[in-house]
Amino acid sequence: MKNFEYKGVVGGAEPENRDFNVVAGTVGSIVDGDLVVIADGYAVKVADGGAPAGNGLYGLARSISTETASVNGTVNVDFSPTGLIVQGIATTPANLATAVLFDKVSVDVSGTTQTIDENAAGALLLYKFIGDDYTTTGLIQVVIPFNLSS
Repeated sequence: MKNFEYKGVVGGAEPENRDFNVVAGTVGSIVDGDLVVIADGYAVKVADGGAPAGNGLYGLARSISTETASVNGTVNVDFSPTGLIVQGIATTPANLATAVLFDKVSVDVSGTTQTIDENAAGALLLYKFIGDDYTTTGLIQVVIPFNLSS
């Protein structure tokens, strides 16, 4: 199952899509549906708590990265200057309440799974709950801003 699914962009424009470099190391470190940060032409998976230090852009991986232990690779990424809307799971679904709608939230990483940490401030915007049983399923939509300072 993908960590996140593309649902649209803010403002209705089509997202941009292109390949970015991935540094050699862990084979297939990024998979389809991972949130990534793009900086200096390279993509890395968003880390626990948000993103790596420095300037960069958020995006959504649309392929498995092709790097090996010793050779750089690439990954295909969607991104948008107006912000992407993606759907994923809250870290603790029972904590979802209307009071947290439109709050800035962060990313929680456990192993290879990325979830939205509804209890931690970050750069993502908690946009929408999905379904009547969202406190059980944890399904939510968030807006991924164009850059890390948004």
